[in-house]
Amino acid sequence: MSRRGALLASVATLLTASALVGCGGDGEEQTATIRGDYGAFFGIAPNETPDDSDLARMARGGIGSYHVLLSWQTVEAVKGAYDWSAYDAEFKRLAEHGIEPVPYVIGTPTAYEKSSSIPPTEDPKAFDAWADFLKAAVTRYGTDGEYWRALAQSDPGLVPQPPHAWEIWNEPNSSVFWEPAPDPDAYAQLFKRSSRVIKEVDPEAEVMTAGMFITPQSDGAINSIDFLRQVYDHRGMKDAIDAVGIHPYAPNVEDVLAQVDKTHDLVEEVGDDAGLWVTEIGWGSNPKAGSDLAKTPEEQGELLSESLGDLLDRRDELGLEGIIWFTWRDVDTGVACTWCATAGLVDGDRDSKPAWIAFTDLTGGDPD
Repeated sequence: MSRRGALLASVATLLTASALVGCGGDGEEQTATIRGDYGAFFGIAPNETPDDSDLARMARGGIGSYHVLLSWQTVEAVKGAYDWSAYDAEFKRLAEHGIEPVPYVIGTPTAYEKSSSIPPTEDPKAFDAWADFLKAAVTRYGTDGEYWRALAQSDPGLVPQPPHAWEIWNEPNSSVFWEPAPDPDAYAQLFKRSSRVIKEVDPEAEVMTAGMFITPQSDGAINSIDFLRQVYDHRGMKDAIDAVGIHPYAPNVEDVLAQVDKTHDLVEEVGDDAGLWVTEIGWGSNPKAGSDLAKTPEEQGELLSESLGDLLDRRDELGLEGIIWFTWRDVDTGVACTWCATAGLVDGDRDSKPAWIAFTDLTGGDPD
């Protein structure tokens, strides 16, 4: 998929905005209650920083999880120094609204590589730095993390929302996110070390493979099923992988379900009991956008209802642990993805689209 700008190039802007919005807006105590029937099962992957009214509305509508781009290059902008301030603000705001973060960790700092999409596995010092960063992140934000302990002193009424699932990288089967070309062997190396580091700090944590689109179009891209099979060929991967991420983008419901089924079948084929996470799914609502993922607003809502409804019905069969919709609000981020600007559940003015009504019908939440 072509969402790199929304994911990486704009991350500093998003986090700065998050810090500026602050923790709770007007200072009033937030109600940390997700309305609906499914807790953290239904989530959102925003392409801009939502304000507190957005987060409150998400919670009322049954959104219980939030895909957080945890950018190594943002935290370690200066080699050897970590600045967590923007993420502290973001994690606190999510906790104030009872929403669980689902972080995906990505982005090599320029101190180690010339591009954030070059994985740290290319250089031993960078790889050690990655492990140090990941350990620090989980120590800070994981179960009983030091950030939550400090927050209990300053804000004892706030219920912590530590991540229970940590996703390693994003779409490594695409050269957009893994330069110069996808490498299942290198990703397996990255994942195994990451899983070990995370579980040493937080034994309760679940470590998830990066979500992957089955047929990315970038140069050298690898079909996600073939990629994942090669990852599983490495010794110890079944122990390291707790969940498998999927980005089942497709023009119709049948193709969405086929991607999920193929991934589930592979997990069973290799003898693993890992769960599945749909960490991105969505369609745009402008049929003139020039993509087979660009639909009318009514079609967007129907596709959401049918695909998420079918997946929910098969939740136990598939071992499905969550579904995250891309994205919350219609906004043009200027990236090459033509349909992304209208992928929101609400429009640019935050008025409900048919997709938001369909979403809340599934969750049992309140659309207003």
